[in-house]
Amino acid sequence: MAQCDTPVLSVHVDSMFAGESGTEIDQRLGPETGRLRALFDYSSYRLLRSDEADTQCGQEVAFFLPAGRILHVRPLATHGNLVALELALFAGARAVMRTQLKMFKGGLLVLVGSQSPQEAYITSLTVDAPPRLPDTAPFGTISPGPTPLPSRENQIRTK
Repeated sequence: MAQCDTPVLSVHVDSMFAGESGTEIDQRLGPETGRLRALFDYSSYRLLRSDEADTQCGQEVAFFLPAGRILHVRPLATHGNLVALELALFAGARAVMRTQLKMFKGGLLVLVGSQSPQEAYITSLTVDAPPRLPDTAPFGTISPGPTPLPSRENQIRTK
């Protein structure tokens, strides 16, 4: 049983293509561009997809990545500003990676799958508490209390 002081977590996954040809930087990457340039020596970055899903601690959620890969993310436990995760990366039905790790909520985990020395697929993952809704509606009217999550488990929102 997972020990979680944050019962629901928001998992955000960005899938990018990086290459040495060209100099185009996808503007949708925003401030993440600076981190990518600090970590890697590619001259162009293109966002392929951006997905987010809320999941209960202990429940797995899956994200579709480029090249037919699927990333499974399961928050195992939370304590303060730390979250323990189990990750599994699949190519079709075959698991190509399984690992458990701890990271800071809101921290960045980067996975890289190289096609060649000149290009790579990059996947970034962040896990945090879901954003809070404002306590008041426009013009100061009081909004209703918290809304339960939809009955469908682990819905993925594509941006």
